[in-house]
This record gives sequence, C-alpha cells and structure tokens, in this order.
Amino acid sequence: MCEQKGLLAGFAKIDITPDYQVGLGGYSNAETRRNTGIVDRIYATCIALTDGDETILVYTIDNCACPGGAADKIRQVVCAATGLAEDKIFLSATHTHSAPALYGHPEAQMYKNQLFAACARGAQLALADRSPAKIMAAKKNFPGWNSTRHVRLENNTVAGNQWRKIGSPAVEMFGPADNQMVLVKFAREEDKKDILMINWQAHPDFASQIGTLNIAPSYPGPLRDTVEAGSGMHVAFFTGADGNMVSDCKRFFPEKAHGLNWRRYGVKIGTLALELMEELAEVEGTGIATKRAVVDAEVDHSWDHMIEQANEVFNLWKSTDLATGTEYGKKYDFSSPYQARAIRTRYEMEKTTPLELNAFRVGGVGFTTGTYEMFAESGIQVKEGSPYEFTFLLTGNSTYIPAERNFEFRCYEADTGLYAKGTAEMLVDKYVQMLKEIQ
Repeated sequence: MCEQKGLLAGFAKIDITPDYQVGLGGYSNAETRRNTGIVDRIYATCIALTDGDETILVYTIDNCACPGGAADKIRQVVCAATGLAEDKIFLSATHTHSAPALYGHPEAQMYKNQLFAACARGAQLALADRSPAKIMAAKKNFPGWNSTRHVRLENNTVAGNQWRKIGSPAVEMFGPADNQMVLVKFAREEDKKDILMINWQAHPDFASQIGTLNIAPSYPGPLRDTVEAGSGMHVAFFTGADGNMVSDCKRFFPEKAHGLNWRRYGVKIGTLALELMEELAEVEGTGIATKRAVVDAEVDHSWDHMIEQANEVFNLWKSTDLATGTEYGKKYDFSSPYQARAIRTRYEMEKTTPLELNAFRVGGVGFTTGTYEMFAESGIQVKEGSPYEFTFLLTGNSTYIPAERNFEFRCYEADTGLYAKGTAEMLVDKYVQMLKEIQ
C-alpha cells in the first residue's frame, strides 16, 4: 500500500451543552419546546488534517442542523482563530432533535455565540493535536437496522406515520434505505490516540423514551461512547444523506422491528462499528484536495396561489396547537401545517437561490458535504457514481431536498421543503462531477 507521507491528523471534542434553558430544535416550536433537563451532554468534534501545504478542518456538531447562516459565521470565527481560508472548513450536524435550536427562542443568540466559540477553540486544539497518521477505511452493509420514512400502500399511494387511517394495507417501504456503514481511521504515531470517523445513514430524532424536553444527542451519543470504550480511539459520528429512520420498519411492519430505543440503538450500531473495525485496511492515495461549488437551485413556487390559505392555517396553528392546524388545513389539501409554513417561506424567496456544495479528498477517500438534508436515495446515487471505493457523506440538514418521486406521491418532505422537483438529482450529478475533478 502507498504510505501516507506527510499526513497529519488532530482531534478535539468540545462540550457545547448549555447551562441555561433553551428552545429545542427539530420542529417549529422552539419558542415553547424548552428543555427541562439534560440527559446526555452534547458535543462538537473537530478533525484537523494536513498533507503538505493543504490543511482542512472537518466538524460534526450535535445539533439538528447547521444552516447556511450559522455555517458562514462558524467559518468566519474559525478563520479568525486559525488563519485558514473559509473553503477549507467543512461542517455537518448529527441531526439530533433534542439540541438547542439556533433560532426562534430568546437564548438563541447566546447559544450561537457559545457554539461559535466552541468551534474556534476546537479548531485550535485539533491543529495543536496533529501528529503523523496513515489513513485506513472499511465499509459494510448492515441491513435491518434502518428504514425509509414512508410506506407504499396496496392502493398505490404513499403515506407516513398515519398510513393505517387510509384503510389500505402496506405493501413495502417506499424507496431504498442506505444500510452501508463507512469507517475512516487515522492511525497515528507518537503515542497519540487514533481517530475514527463513522458514517451511518439513520435519522436521529428526539429522545422520545426520556421525553422531548431534555437535551440529548440521540443515538450518536451512546454510539460514540460504545466505540470509544471498545477501541480507545477518538470517535466522530457523521450522519450521511438522511431520510432513513432509526428503527427497522417499526411503524409499518411491527413484526420486523427490532424495537430498540434510541440509547440501545446507539449501543447496537456502536457494536457493529467495532465489528467492522476488524476489516480496516490502508487506503491507496496521498494528498488532500478540496473543491467548492455554488449552484442555483429552483425554489418551489408551485403553491404560491395558496398563500392566503397558507397564512390562515399557519396563524391558526401557531395561535392554537399543531393538531388544530392540521385538522383545519385538510380542507385546503395541505399535508400538514408545516406545508403552510413552507408555502409562506417559498412565497418570499426569489425564483432561484444559491446552494453550496463541498467535496474533498483525503488520500484515496472521497467526502461530500452541504448545508441541507439530502435523502438516502440520493446518497446511494452519490456513492454509486463516486470514483472512490470509499465515499463519506456529511450533511448539514437544514432543509429537505427529496428525490423526484417524493413529489409525484406528495410525500411530506416534498410539500415542506423549499426546492423544486429535480434539485436532488442536480446535486447528485454535481457531487459526482466534483469528486471526479479532485481525483
């Protein structure tokens, strides 16, 4: 195998748990969904990588999303702290729905300042921690541990949680789940702990078993803890192209479900990662290469004609409750009050808006990241089109970008996302092109 000459890797893990009450993200009620406790601490991890003259920082943050505005500010403060260029900083979020929202509640700015400072400090610590390393990787499919969000019914409709109310039997899950785990290890010298990156496509929702008003990292927390304890390594977890649920068809096909809660699920996926570590092998290739692109994405204005009704439903929802707004919106054929909110947002947007795409290569491993939530089907397509044997997907999770057929069947994500049909396919093509260009 090719020796990774000159590769240096460093790691930092910063506690970003607030010691004050905050609104929690993941839904539209951060104003009222305020935490009453802390179940597990939440963290931001930073990996610093250098090869020759190129240095990059790779973050994963225990938050529901890392949207464009917050991502821009993180890059700015990290640049000021390190002198690195903004296009050398790559960000992702683990997508827990039990972390502080970055908007919508009085303490949001206070928490963002805490997060920004933590990211700057993490960069400094990770850069100081660098030591010579070799890159290793492994991948394996673990079917049966995640599923897609929707089910296809016998009457050829597609539904989510409430499918039983439709009165048609469930036939199969709608769309593929990405059950491939990818591990990237930086095996370090000088008595330094090795660094392990874990990529697993499953949706970390709220920590429902302990209540929705507690801060927790969802399953990535116990997953990291399990692997750290079993390997002695530093561990960073990255949610890839989202859209997989954490349980195996539990809502749709209970007889096939494993029935694990979020904590036991994290432990189980951690044990699978420990098993896969036995297959880690050195990866051919040297050097670091990066690429950033901006594409104009078409905003979905197909519901603009319903703006008055959307305002009516949204205002009723916010002034009463989710159930009332949902019931009221049915007469307008809104999939949920979230669709009313999306119509309002899209109505104010320009015809197109820029989306940022990032790709980078470390040795012979390719990586992609962006500040939005692509879905499992798109992630699989990126991997299939990638020129690398090992492709690692990072996501920022700030808005849905579902595949075309989600629009055809009026799936929740198509109704509540911001962008028009075809955006996901455009991003997949662009990501594959970028990965090829940095070979």
